[in-house]
Amino acid sequence: MRARDRVLGMGQSITRRDFIGGVGVALSGSLLACPWAETDVPLIPSEPGAARREGEAPYPPTRTGLRGSHEGSFEVAHQLRDGARWEDPAPAETGEFYDLVIVGAGLSGLSAAWFYREAAPGSRILILDNHDDFGGHAKRNEFWHEGRMLVSHGGTINIEDFNAYGEAAARLIRGLGIDVGRYSEFFDENLHASLGLREAVFFDRETFGRDQLVVGEGEASWREFLARTPLSEAARDDIARLYETRIDYLPHLSRSEKRNYLRRISYRDFLADVVGIGPEALLFLNDAGYWAIGIDGLSAWGAATDGEPGTEGMGFAVDDAERAYFQFPDGNASIARLLVRSLIPAVAPGSGMEDIVTARFDYGQLDREGSPVRVRLDSMAVRVLHRGTPQAAEEVEVTYVRNGRAARVRAGRVALACYNSVIPYLCEELPELQKQALSQALKAPLVYTNVLLRNWTAFEKLGVDAVRCPGSYFEDVNLSRPISIGAYRHAASPEDPTVVRLFRVPLAPGLSPQEQWKAGRHELLSASFETFERKIREQLRRILSPGGFDPARDIAAITVNRWPHGYAYGQDSKTGEVAFALDEVPPERSSWLIGRKRFGRIAIANSDAAAMAMTEGAIGQAHRAVMELVSA
Repeated sequence: MRARDRVLGMGQSITRRDFIGGVGVALSGSLLACPWAETDVPLIPSEPGAARREGEAPYPPTRTGLRGSHEGSFEVAHQLRDGARWEDPAPAETGEFYDLVIVGAGLSGLSAAWFYREAAPGSRILILDNHDDFGGHAKRNEFWHEGRMLVSHGGTINIEDFNAYGEAAARLIRGLGIDVGRYSEFFDENLHASLGLREAVFFDRETFGRDQLVVGEGEASWREFLARTPLSEAARDDIARLYETRIDYLPHLSRSEKRNYLRRISYRDFLADVVGIGPEALLFLNDAGYWAIGIDGLSAWGAATDGEPGTEGMGFAVDDAERAYFQFPDGNASIARLLVRSLIPAVAPGSGMEDIVTARFDYGQLDREGSPVRVRLDSMAVRVLHRGTPQAAEEVEVTYVRNGRAARVRAGRVALACYNSVIPYLCEELPELQKQALSQALKAPLVYTNVLLRNWTAFEKLGVDAVRCPGSYFEDVNLSRPISIGAYRHAASPEDPTVVRLFRVPLAPGLSPQEQWKAGRHELLSASFETFERKIREQLRRILSPGGFDPARDIAAITVNRWPHGYAYGQDSKTGEVAFALDEVPPERSSWLIGRKRFGRIAIANSDAAAMAMTEGAIGQAHRAVMELVSA
């Protein structure tokens, strides 16, 4: 091992997994995955600390290493895309018939089951998913350290604004017992502030000439903050002018002319050519954020509707001051868990939102014979076909592959709550125009990483809780939000263990958003866990070592949630413009509207069908798809 790797702790015995030839192998022993675990793939216990019993089901939330689109979840889909078919030998006939089969156990698929059961009580429902856990992008990462549970989100984070949920989605959220108005009871907004923790920017030497952590971004005086940075005087002036003034840089244009102009250029070009921001300042400003695209790929119109610096003077920003926000400690994974417990009560004890975070789930109950609702994991659907013509058929055949073998079930109706781009291969009888529309679905790749630290004293000593890192491998490093709910308690002291979250969007500046996302997918699927781990350890060392952080000593576990197909977006099918403002695209050029049309006994849900990466979109499309099936 190289001396540098020893310093980083690459040889330390943490919970880590990597894959050789597609086969998962443990690279080191499990130090802390679960107090009852015997391997790094822990099983759910009968009670905390109990020995594992024969026949108990795996417990995926505690798996570490490469998660998200993990090894084993996407290979069959890629084979399907490349022309593989599972007809020789013929798929095994299970003899199973369901009123509804749902492809995809993400939030949209689980919501579809909830709505269908609401509309048709007593129905038999089967949900198929290619991952080893339910929830889709609403992924739960669960760590155990010295008998203490710590959780974080590996994907979908929150209820961004409950006011935007619409009647059906809001009814589901309330039906699960979630009271958004109680968020202030669970979120300790004073903890970090009481310790003097603030937002900061890390300037890395590769981009800005030297490593330097500067605390106080976004506070009262931008010029005072910028004076402590390694930026040149010209760059400081550019940034201060941008943030401290509200100027209409297009005063000669009407409101509609401004909108059309902003839609035709990137936010980077707007800043450079219209506002006059120099190249060095642009490096500081290039934050992909929740758009999952750099400022060269983000349209200036998208930036203006979000109120990004330099656009406020035009008055296009949407005011979200009255938004109704809510977040569980494990993000929207708790919504997925509430849905599964509602559909399959035997899977976990409890009944409300306050006990869901600590509820122990028995994955052996998910696909139990005789249960009205079943969730079958590690099962990739590969063919959906009407038994007869779509207009006259009374049943649909669904073929799926599990453990390398194909099997077939029958259904009265099917809801496809999977990626739109898979559906043309999955359902070959669809009209060509609809297939073409579905194939235009866009997904922005991204990485949510969770690192379990034995303590967070380095953050306290440096006075930071959130670090933006323009130019670095991970662009954001944040302490997890101090949320305590029910029996779950967040770390109250810097000496307690905690989870640190790192966010990355793989960018390829200079290319179109579509090409950047394609390159990003390739990068994420090509990178090994060792690559991610080394980047994590190195970046945390460079940021936190002045506060006493030692990556070899302080890192206890790492989970990397890679999403090659992450945030859902739409695009104008005529111009190729990425549709950040969906209502701006004419319906006839909105490919997601064409793609999601019901076809016989098959309906299409998922966030792709809304062309928006929001939970309310996924739930709303589930409701629409179910209503189409029920009415038909």
